[in-house]
Amino acid sequence: MLPLPTWPTVLASAGAAIWIALGIAALDAVLVAAGGCVLLGLVLAFAASVPLGRRVRTRRLELAWWLSGGSSGEGTVIVPGTPFEIRCYVRHVDARTLRLRELVPLTDGAHGALEEGATPTASDVLEVPPGTRVEFGLRLLAPAVGRVVVHGLASRLLGPLGLFEVPLYFPNPIVVRVLPRAARLGTTGPARVAVERAGLSGVRRRGEGTELHELREHRPGDPFRAIAWKASARRGRLVVRELEQEIQRTHVAVLDVSGTMRGGPPGRRKLDVAIDAVATDARRVLEQGDRFGLWCVDGRVTAHVVPREGPGQLPRVWDALLSVTAVVDADLTDVDDDALVEIVARYVRTQDGVEIARHGRPPRLDVEALLSHVRRVLGSGRADGIVAPTPQSALLRRYCQQRAIALSPRPEPGAGVKARGFADAMRAIVARSSEPVEVTLVTDFDAMDDLEPLLAAVRLARARAHRVRCVAIDGRGLLPLPRDEHERALAVVLGHGEVRRLSRARAQFGALGVPVVTLGSLARDSWMPPRSRTAQAVA
Repeated sequence: MLPLPTWPTVLASAGAAIWIALGIAALDAVLVAAGGCVLLGLVLAFAASVPLGRRVRTRRLELAWWLSGGSSGEGTVIVPGTPFEIRCYVRHVDARTLRLRELVPLTDGAHGALEEGATPTASDVLEVPPGTRVEFGLRLLAPAVGRVVVHGLASRLLGPLGLFEVPLYFPNPIVVRVLPRAARLGTTGPARVAVERAGLSGVRRRGEGTELHELREHRPGDPFRAIAWKASARRGRLVVRELEQEIQRTHVAVLDVSGTMRGGPPGRRKLDVAIDAVATDARRVLEQGDRFGLWCVDGRVTAHVVPREGPGQLPRVWDALLSVTAVVDADLTDVDDDALVEIVARYVRTQDGVEIARHGRPPRLDVEALLSHVRRVLGSGRADGIVAPTPQSALLRRYCQQRAIALSPRPEPGAGVKARGFADAMRAIVARSSEPVEVTLVTDFDAMDDLEPLLAAVRLARARAHRVRCVAIDGRGLLPLPRDEHERALAVVLGHGEVRRLSRARAQFGALGVPVVTLGSLARDSWMPPRSRTAQAVA
């Protein structure tokens, strides 16, 4: 690539042109000669800068980087909104000192990787002496949960006197897993693993349990074995023992990951709020010795974590939440196969330096060559689990998933699809559970014009003694501040839509005795009620 002029070069060129113009107008040979000398010097500097890029590539300028905290990044927990550091080093064996500027890590902003304003800690100009290795750091900020791939480092190599600069790009992908904020929360105590049916959820049973809760008067329906005979003799009337027993509960969250949850900038989407809340409660539930499971629904189940207990369940929940932050399946994206080939070919040309094109007029993409290159990059990786119309499309979508290449998600599911997807998940939970489960539905109720399929599934769950609650994501608090009257009017319209949907959900679910709680901003607080409120009498 040809060198680009810096600002001093542009100013010098403009000054030289003015001198020449004034000299010609005034018939002053000195001004013309001065301007010509300046232009000649700039031409010589350009000629000296042209071979810099080729020489750097020939001498193999090396870049390596890793997450700070270990050579492989192990032990580093990265969460949204908290800066983290990538350590880098540059090494070359040339006989001349290299000067690099504008060290910019490149990633795909559609996956919420790097927030604007996250600047490197390295100086503006990084000097690399000959035959040495220079190490520096880059401070980055991820605004949202997700699997982020930093594709490479872009920089500019300064030529002689800093008059021209040669663009450089180091294609060296590094994967950064941005976990929910709950991953950094301190534990409230040692990790607990349930033993048989022991847990921390207190439930009062008449005549059963391990600890005495209270003595009360006998009521019709109390079991005979619950009568406290000695206390009844002293009081002259029948008295029943209320005992309290700690049992292990099963909590299941059903998370809406459809297109209506993905609108907005990374970090201020409904999906970000929902993921943060689900992750926080998953950690709380597991730390108190109960089981936690997860279903992610976008018209169909896209991710499923079987309810288990113990600290080993948290990584499974994290992986499932990260997997839904970016979708590549054909039925969940707005990218057809032709557009997919164009996207992958453009990335391969930029990242891997491989031109996938057939000669001709006009040149066409060589799809077979592109597929061969993708197979070599993926190696033994297969496209299992990816929904696509053809094996070739599944392979390209697998490549997009691995390299975090953004594919536009479907704006919203079709009519009735979301409600049926939630209903299917609810029925599957009921069918697979042999004991009562606490189910939490997390959704924005958008694109759910007909709630009857979901309400029927909720009735079935409650008939089987399952507890159900709804968490409604309110998008009003996530909207950016309006900058003019048109944006203010649009915000009012969107706000009315949110209020209408939430009011309808409260009315219809409230008629079934299902509470609906609203979340509208990123917060560590969970929607789960305190333990003292969850204890209930079980007859």
